[in-house]
Amino acid sequence: MRCPEHYLQHPDRIKLELLPIVPAPQWSDASLPLGLSLLSFRLYTPGKWLRITAPGVDPDLGINALVVECLPVPGQESQYRLKLAFPDQEQLFRARMLEQLCQICISQEDAPDDDAEKLALEWIESEAAHFPSDGL
Repeated sequence: MRCPEHYLQHPDRIKLELLPIVPAPQWSDASLPLGLSLLSFRLYTPGKWLRITAPGVDPDLGINALVVECLPVPGQESQYRLKLAFPDQEQLFRARMLEQLCQICISQEDAPDDDAEKLALEWIESEAAHFPSDGL
């Protein structure tokens, strides 16, 4: 397995639930260029499989991912930078969708007096086509 070249940075404001998966899913051995990076308060061993959900955003959208790296955050006691890879295009698509939903939720939280649906549509119109970034 090759590690992803780039990682989506999950926003710390949106809490994720990480649950171990047993038995481990099949790995397609595809070399996907994009993974997910997030802060964790728990140390995970590389090679461990996790099911990721964001109950406050969409409790039904779950993603399977493989722990690639989990390193202590300098100066932050009991915090780790967790890097995850996806086993296939479907899981990568689901992760991109979840991260877009997280960004929409943040824009709605930042403007609580505005129409939530309007903010979501504005974010989709301006950001979704090139999320996470052009060229990936």
